[in-house]
Amino acid sequence: MVVDQNGETVIGASVVVKGTTNGTITGLDGDFSIPNVKKGDVIVVSYVGYMNSEIIWEGKPLKIALKEDSKTLDEVVVVGYATVKKANLTGAVSAVDDKVLADRPIVNLGQGLQGTIPNLNITTSGQPGKGSSFNVRGETSINGGSPLVLVDGVQMDPNLINPQDVASVSVLKDAASASIYGARAAYGVILITTKSGRKNMPTQVSFDASVSFNSPTTRPEYMNSMEYAHWMNAANNTTSGRDLLSQEEMEHIEAYFYDPVNNLPVFVAKDPSSWQYGNCQAGKYAYCGNTDWMKEMYKKTYPVQKYNVNINGGSDKATYYTSVGYMDQGSLMRYGDEGFRKFNMVNNINYDINNWMNVSMKTSYIRTELDGLAQDAVHGESWIGNDTQPLMPVKHPDGNWSGQGNYTNFAAVLDEMGSRKTTKNDFWNTLALKLTPLKGLTINMDYTFNYYAEHGKVHRKTFNEYGIDGKFLQVFQHSRPSGVSESQANDTYNAFNLFGDYELTLGKHYFKVMAGYNQETKHTRGFSASRDELISNDLPSMDAATGEKYVGNSDDSWATRSGFFRVNYSFADRYLLEVNGRYDLSSKFPKDDRSVFSPSFSLGWKLSEESWFKQATNGFFDELKIRASYGSLANQALDNGWYAYLSNYGTGTLGYIMGGKQPQYVLPGGLVSNTVTWEKVTQWDLGLDFVILQNRLKGTFDYYQRKTTDMLGPGRILPNILGMSEPLENAADMVTRGWELALTWNDQLDNGLHYSVGFNLSDTRAEITKYDNPTKSLSSPYYEGQIVGDIWGYESSLFQSADEIASAPDQSKLDGGISKVPGDIRFMDIDGNGVVDYGENTVDKPGDMKIIGNNKARYRYGFNISADWKGFDLGIFFQGVGKRDLMLPYTFKWQYGSMWQVSTAVGNDYWREDNAGGWLPVARFNGSQALGQNQTRYLLDASYLRLKSLSFGYTLPVSLTKQWGIQKCRVYFTGENLLTFKHTPEGFDPELDDPYKYPQQKSLALGLNVVF
Repeated sequence: MVVDQNGETVIGASVVVKGTTNGTITGLDGDFSIPNVKKGDVIVVSYVGYMNSEIIWEGKPLKIALKEDSKTLDEVVVVGYATVKKANLTGAVSAVDDKVLADRPIVNLGQGLQGTIPNLNITTSGQPGKGSSFNVRGETSINGGSPLVLVDGVQMDPNLINPQDVASVSVLKDAASASIYGARAAYGVILITTKSGRKNMPTQVSFDASVSFNSPTTRPEYMNSMEYAHWMNAANNTTSGRDLLSQEEMEHIEAYFYDPVNNLPVFVAKDPSSWQYGNCQAGKYAYCGNTDWMKEMYKKTYPVQKYNVNINGGSDKATYYTSVGYMDQGSLMRYGDEGFRKFNMVNNINYDINNWMNVSMKTSYIRTELDGLAQDAVHGESWIGNDTQPLMPVKHPDGNWSGQGNYTNFAAVLDEMGSRKTTKNDFWNTLALKLTPLKGLTINMDYTFNYYAEHGKVHRKTFNEYGIDGKFLQVFQHSRPSGVSESQANDTYNAFNLFGDYELTLGKHYFKVMAGYNQETKHTRGFSASRDELISNDLPSMDAATGEKYVGNSDDSWATRSGFFRVNYSFADRYLLEVNGRYDLSSKFPKDDRSVFSPSFSLGWKLSEESWFKQATNGFFDELKIRASYGSLANQALDNGWYAYLSNYGTGTLGYIMGGKQPQYVLPGGLVSNTVTWEKVTQWDLGLDFVILQNRLKGTFDYYQRKTTDMLGPGRILPNILGMSEPLENAADMVTRGWELALTWNDQLDNGLHYSVGFNLSDTRAEITKYDNPTKSLSSPYYEGQIVGDIWGYESSLFQSADEIASAPDQSKLDGGISKVPGDIRFMDIDGNGVVDYGENTVDKPGDMKIIGNNKARYRYGFNISADWKGFDLGIFFQGVGKRDLMLPYTFKWQYGSMWQVSTAVGNDYWREDNAGGWLPVARFNGSQALGQNQTRYLLDASYLRLKSLSFGYTLPVSLTKQWGIQKCRVYFTGENLLTFKHTPEGFDPELDDPYKYPQQKSLALGLNVVF
């Protein structure tokens, strides 16, 4: 049995016969059993946070007590090119371990990290194969900007990583902690460390398997056929004074709605030419069905399968970790070929050649296969068409697809119009050498090579439209032309790092100096070709097409060279100082402006180590530290191109024949500024870290300001006679301010129940402080003094009577001058001039507009509880946003603009005489201009609270599993996105800005983890 110094059992300790791989791990009662052990063999016991213990076995049962190792008990955090005790951090760094990712039905790392780290803002998608996007501490630049993500020190897409291979994630938030990475780290750094083997650990084989059943967190519902017909008639009556649907139509619609068994969803119209609504044309069926397109198009659930096997262990000289993972994500759609598959392989090997030389190699391979839809123009990220009418059945009685004119049968589009397949192969290899030739001196060298290959093929097919009795009419208009296109892309990436550090302690003085060199190059090549008009839908080959051939290619490269350093000093382990600097050279800027220096410094004061403070607080604080930092970084990671200082030339083909060919032409490039330079980011941070109540409660608070200057924006306005738009210049500034709080409570009760509670909260706001918009026009995306995300709009309500309309000010500039009736939108005349308008559309003269909200998420928070007791474990995690405003998306109101577009069921709550409190305006077809204005009535509260994850597991007793040769066996249930408390209309997930984007997914998973 293995226990700690308090006599409590130690679960999962490694027990091995020294010099061999014969060993095991301790069970729930701290017990273990090793076969084939001889008297005199040395038993080595190791466990994280405790000193190794070696005992000579004399043939009797052992009870081994481990002692805490003060050197390893301190929490260690990964930072740039090093690891640091959290107690000695002077920068703003947050970290989580693999526990936040364990046993969750997530398809990428971002889904697992969302809400776990304050001010790490993650946007996720439920669409197969679409990854997450990351942001640190709010708005970065008007040109975009995302954090630098490094996996084991190498820049990499975090969406490609297998979450089960992740050991820890550190987020470097302020300039002081990020400046060691220079010009690509202006908006934070995410350091991901993958798992590796442990020394003196017997070989372990771990197998994980889970299957989850996914469904949308919410889905919009459409009007049924009767609701739709009544709305259409009401809208046409408001607009034109008569019903839209004929009496013949209404009779058939009502008959099928109330008796679908004895009636058909189609009929042959007596006189289609007399219909004012294009529900029927000569030779075609008229529709009278009642189709629930959500039910017809989308499955209730679909499966996601995940499997992972890893082998790890180590001797006194070597460690190894090999992992293979596979994920198969199905599709929500009943029609079409959509899905995503990912294969991951990682191999980490580490070997001590002698006591001062270590070599390591990490190899990883990722392959993804994405099956998508050919017609992105029809589908895009939307998951249903806006003109799939409830009157239209999926198919005619003869089995042919329905659909005619402006009726789009989305099921037919997905099932018949072809496919898009993309395959990606990503190979990484890192070789590293570590030398410790002298006491306190460490030298590291590593080289990474990456080869990436992507192949995509799109096959676009046509399909036919049929009329009455299956008669062929034409090729469906939205499916033309057929065609095929292929693309290939290849990247090669090389990175070399050489850095060393030396640490020295002289009495109460501690010094550590690090310096290094980094060089990276990347070369990207692409090729694409396409051809329309296939001679057969079944031959997706360019040689089997008759249309014009189109060929294109790309060839890009960039390179960086950098030198960097860090100096750490502490006195009496109380006063801490850190200075960082990096000198970058980048090919992305003009030759004479390719270098930049990024310095930073940070200070820390451990108040809890001061004797006077201990006396004053009576030892209440186990740890208390004040931090301050300041740094300046340049930014080269712009989203508007690799070489913003170079002009792009356009090419094309003229529309006439010369010499038997269409001549090619070249357009002159646009204007560019010859002074384009780096964006500059300066940031200061004040922080407080504390530990109280006998190390049970830990907390961190930070307040920061980040100033981004020289952002690329529109330059000086040039005369129109020039015929070109002004070039981008470094002419805009922005300031972002925010704060973040994190609290964690850990405790264990006398009955053995261990539990943990965590909470984090953060907020951020950004202000434009410089922008070339001298009039502060609201037509421009930015102006000086603007809080980024502000929504300008009007105060509004609904007219309730003709008298209100008669006495109302003129609002024709906002509603197009429509003839108003009760139930129409009423805009408030704030300035009292008798006309409701936008004035000069400037900040100073906005007419009747004002700031009515802000669409940026504020007060992001996360709350988690975990507990384990006698083999049972429970985890609960909530995540949410405290404040966010969104205008009602157009998809909830597009029926007000056209008779061809369909409303969701929310559209039933419109103003009418028997529903004077209706939320939406009176039904009409020419109301989109008024409804499209930003206004208070349709400003939505997009705050929410979501049960992000719920897990429950049970680990079988070791006394039972060891009989089967199993060290650990755990079964678990996990749910993801199970509940959402929100204020948005039904069918609108507040994490999205449009209800018709691919929805977030709710998952229910069963899993098994077995360790041999």
